[in-house]
Amino acid sequence: MPAAAGLVLCGLILWALLTNVVFPHYGASQYRTGWALLAAAVVPGLMTGLYWLLRRTAAAAARHRPWTYLPWAAVWALLLWIQMRVAYAVRLPPDWDAYAVADAAAGLAGKTIDSVPPYFETNPNNLLLMLLIAAYYELALSLGFQDLGMITAFLNGSVLFAGTVLTYCAVRMLGGRIAAAVSLVPTTVFLVLSPWAGVLYSDTVGVLFTVLILCLLLVSRRSASLTVRVPLWILAGAVAAVGYGIKPTVLICLVAAGITAVCLLAGRKDTLVLLLAVVIVGGSFFIGNRLIAGFEQRSPVIAFDVQDNPHAMNMGHFLKVGARSTEGPHGPYYGAYNEDDYQSTVAITGEEEKFRQGVQAYQNRVSAMGPGGYVAFLHHKLAWITGDGSFFSFGEGRMTGENFLSSRPADQGIQDLFGNTRPNFQWMLSIWQGTWFATLALVSVPLFLRTPRLLRPELSAMRIALFGLLLFLLLFEARARFLYLYAPYFIVLASLSFSAVMERLPGSGSEPRRGPVTATIASDGTAGARRSD
Repeated sequence: MPAAAGLVLCGLILWALLTNVVFPHYGASQYRTGWALLAAAVVPGLMTGLYWLLRRTAAAAARHRPWTYLPWAAVWALLLWIQMRVAYAVRLPPDWDAYAVADAAAGLAGKTIDSVPPYFETNPNNLLLMLLIAAYYELALSLGFQDLGMITAFLNGSVLFAGTVLTYCAVRMLGGRIAAAVSLVPTTVFLVLSPWAGVLYSDTVGVLFTVLILCLLLVSRRSASLTVRVPLWILAGAVAAVGYGIKPTVLICLVAAGITAVCLLAGRKDTLVLLLAVVIVGGSFFIGNRLIAGFEQRSPVIAFDVQDNPHAMNMGHFLKVGARSTEGPHGPYYGAYNEDDYQSTVAITGEEEKFRQGVQAYQNRVSAMGPGGYVAFLHHKLAWITGDGSFFSFGEGRMTGENFLSSRPADQGIQDLFGNTRPNFQWMLSIWQGTWFATLALVSVPLFLRTPRLLRPELSAMRIALFGLLLFLLLFEARARFLYLYAPYFIVLASLSFSAVMERLPGSGSEPRRGPVTATIASDGTAGARRSD
């Protein structure tokens, strides 16, 4: 069951990829298809070269393991330097919702305001992120740092670099050292050279939570001791609670892991341990969620009732928005934010009435399309939200490549690559788009190569998470930016598919192991390999 659901995701991804190759669905920027396809060919070529280099040197590296530490330390130091260099050079003034979050956080930290602005009464989903950033700003100010733009860039770069390290760790646990090293190619493109390197918001912060949850569950399967597993399960649930408070779709990965675990119950001998894992993780999430809600409710800077808030946007509004297309600069936007729907929802008082009118508007729009029209709309919406390798960067608010905060001449070259109005932006856009095309193609590989390693429960759980995310976005408000927090999942799946393909080529075997390997399925619903030595 989990494997079949995962293959459905692979089918959707392949369909969306082929659609965009033939009929591109552009986001905020229009890439050049030829350049993107060239980059899509170059990226697997780089991965192949790195793979064969590491295969050829694997035996020597195994014999002289200490000698490999210095080169790897240099690689990580270089990636960290690039990460921070880019984050500093391309930092942008906050705009749209990110402005409300940063402005309120700065006001609370600097004591220029004593309560959150009315924006948060309408959009309480950003409360936790704002409060955490305010605490960070307050700490930075107390240490003498006055440039909030700089320390925000440092935080965003740190979060993205942590995501890079954790993505590497996830691939390392699932596929070995070589697969993990190869994964650094797409990881560098999407996280180190992030399209969102200049903006700190829930999408970049969310990256940290989705991949951290994955790593915690993977680590828990590597131990047979409950004294090790239970704290990891508790921590996974707590991390999910914080992540949910920052970006609600973080929860999808935990739900997917739970679904996978429950589906494994029938074939398990240690059913009680598996149920214990589900209960502990779920209970930890519930308790953490309640504690966060209580913290927000009692916060002296929040003057409204968080639990009973008739002004808050609810799912009815997002459902309504998700069934409407609007015109973008390079073609239609499907289910994206639009001011008319926002203002019409704001004008309604009462949570139940907001929800009722939102659902009614959704039904009216779907009815006007007709069954065939709605299916066509969903097809285009799927292609649109999965077809943008820049993840809708420069698509929110009024940000452009002319608004970078840094005026240092040394930063201009980087800004010319990352700014949508700058002369070399098409180069960076093509790299993002081509790498995204290659990643999607690799994610769909299990449709044609159904090896046991690619159909393991933990990989199926990741595919179910992405499938659930796509279903959610097909129904509700969406754009490619909302996929970004799950970029590590795409990267992990693509990297493991790439390794599986390479292992099937003549002259290539699986990565050497130090002893016999026995397949195991751990009590958290993941499967792996446990060495006998």
